[in-house]
Amino acid sequence: MNKTTLNGTRKFGLSALIRNASLLLSVAGLLFLVAPKAQADDEQQDPPTRVARISYIDGTVSMQPGGEGDWGSAAKNRPVTIGDKLWADKDSRAELQAGQVAIHLGSMTALSFLNLDAGITQMRLAEGSINFRVRALQQGELCELDTPNLAFTVKQAGDFRVDVSENGDATRITVIAGEGEVTAGTKTYPVRAGEQAEFTGTDNIQSNFQPAPAPDGLDRWAAERDAKEDNSVSAKYVSRDMDGYSDLDQNGSWNQEPDYGNVWYPNAVDPGWAPYSYGYWNWVGPWGWTWVDYSPWGFAPYHYGRWAYIGSRWGWCPGPYYGRPIYGPAFVGFVGGGFGFGIGVGWFPLGFGEPYRPWYHASNRYVTNVNIHNTTIHNVNVINNSHGFNYAYAHNTNAVTATSRNTFVNGQAVNRGAAHLTEASLKGAQVSNSASFTPNRQSYIGAANAGGHVSRPPTNVQNRPVMARTTPAGAASHLPVHTLNTTALTTGRTGNSPGTSAGSNNTMNSRQRELSQSRPASTMSGNARTTTGGANNAPQQRSTNGSTARVWAAQGNTTDHGNAPAGFGSSDRPSNGSSQTAQVNRSDRPPWAGSSQPGVNASTGGNRSYSPPQRTSPSYNNGGNSPQQRAYNPPPARSSPAPRTYSPPSRSYPAPSRSNSGPSRGSSGGGSPHGGGGGGASHGGGGGGAPHGGGGGGASHGGGGGSHGHR
Repeated sequence: MNKTTLNGTRKFGLSALIRNASLLLSVAGLLFLVAPKAQADDEQQDPPTRVARISYIDGTVSMQPGGEGDWGSAAKNRPVTIGDKLWADKDSRAELQAGQVAIHLGSMTALSFLNLDAGITQMRLAEGSINFRVRALQQGELCELDTPNLAFTVKQAGDFRVDVSENGDATRITVIAGEGEVTAGTKTYPVRAGEQAEFTGTDNIQSNFQPAPAPDGLDRWAAERDAKEDNSVSAKYVSRDMDGYSDLDQNGSWNQEPDYGNVWYPNAVDPGWAPYSYGYWNWVGPWGWTWVDYSPWGFAPYHYGRWAYIGSRWGWCPGPYYGRPIYGPAFVGFVGGGFGFGIGVGWFPLGFGEPYRPWYHASNRYVTNVNIHNTTIHNVNVINNSHGFNYAYAHNTNAVTATSRNTFVNGQAVNRGAAHLTEASLKGAQVSNSASFTPNRQSYIGAANAGGHVSRPPTNVQNRPVMARTTPAGAASHLPVHTLNTTALTTGRTGNSPGTSAGSNNTMNSRQRELSQSRPASTMSGNARTTTGGANNAPQQRSTNGSTARVWAAQGNTTDHGNAPAGFGSSDRPSNGSSQTAQVNRSDRPPWAGSSQPGVNASTGGNRSYSPPQRTSPSYNNGGNSPQQRAYNPPPARSSPAPRTYSPPSRSYPAPSRSNSGPSRGSSGGGSPHGGGGGGASHGGGGGGAPHGGGGGGASHGGGGGSHGHR
């Protein structure tokens, strides 16, 4: 009995052990499967690593952040991302930069993004005309433009023109250089350089191929804008994937610094100026609070890299040259508390080698990448353990900018001089990685851009579905899209022979002339025009002689008879001789800007001097007008002092003290941006790893923590 019981017990124990071991292995295997999946899901929720930048505005251009809610005036340097809608009204133009893609909007054009991230650019063109250039298309990258009756995929980098009729029932594709493929209905159509393909209808789609026409006003303007990037000196120091690099050329200079590498210094800033002090805050999803700068050069230095106070001036350190740059809403740290009455929040630029901790949802992988792609991190452990980091500029009056809660939340112009900070007040300030303010309606567009009525596309254009070959991103789910079935596509044409029918094109030109007689009242001559994104005129409904039918609205060689906005032609410089600048000479461009650059398609190489056959139907020209460059003039805030205007460089203001013990500007306590946090720094502590001075120990550029960020 006992033996049996013992044997039974032993057998039971062995069986239980086997079963338990199997269970443990199963659980371990389940955990092994679940953990990577959870990590993958977390990474899928990361924000995009790339955005588009509004780089140029002329006339009346409007924006609807997120594609829902209020419309406001578009503003230069405002980031544009998935779901945002843009509308260029009559006699207006806009330019967007999105890495290797430059997008030029003609008038009466409605554009939005269905997807925009590393390796993918998917646009939605509901009406109007765009000329876009894809400088380089790496293996696996996708550039797609979706219209109401087709999807156009870029197959070879180059220059492209797309026109969509006002009714949305016709699309014209012109391949200036490169190659693309149209997917319409159940067929695909290759479109090659020097060809123009027209597709009419939405159900039974008809196609017509013919030689590409000569460039019109929109094409010539786009070519001039692209030439500015082709000849950019700054492309020698930063990746061409970085939005806004070409605007650095005329607004600053580069210098090689021993401890920082290539550093860019702005030419003209006011005495006492600091980075992130001449602009306003917007709420841009999914990142949240995002800095928008008024400076004409104010995009790249505020969304990539780091700033450093070197010698007696601030310089921008762009980060590693190789590797795709990763966009950030603002590389700052926040400080709050102890400022005094009327000041709700402050912020400071992150220094060279200092870790950035996002205030929005992000995986550990994203946090690591956004840091190492924007600065030099010697110890990666500080990236995910940055809460106790001793930031070099966190408690320095020459680096911290502060403002009221209302100014911050309402997107009003920040007035750096309005907040009188002292070293004593900053000692008690708490360092954090966020500004815990809830956005309101003005947070999304900015106070100067939200007032009054603004022009916007008609409702049926906003709600018009487009055909997409690629499934859009989740953030664009509110935009109407029909995803095409690509499982049984057939080739719609073969060979290079263009179609022989010219009737369709003549018909479309007739409709374009009809539309030219029906323009919104907001765009009639005599109305104010702006290039700074100020408030626009009230929207007007279009009509066609009392008819509700909508007709062709393609632009460029269409509705504006080949003309750019008033004063525009083959250049974007002033038309009066007194203020003209020297024209860019393509033969003088540096070797790295030519077609020999790795990854740049040889067929484009920045050379836009193609000569396709002339059209047989009536064409228009711009009468030789030259584009007029608008002087940069930031929009004034509505409830705060007007933004400052730029003055000639002044380097005579007292340089911040580089000693922890010496006062700066007569105030007490480490006033140098290079000084460590000192005794009162929150999250500080002696020895720290802050570049240019650890906390405690009053040595300049050193003291306990190792100089220049080596920790």
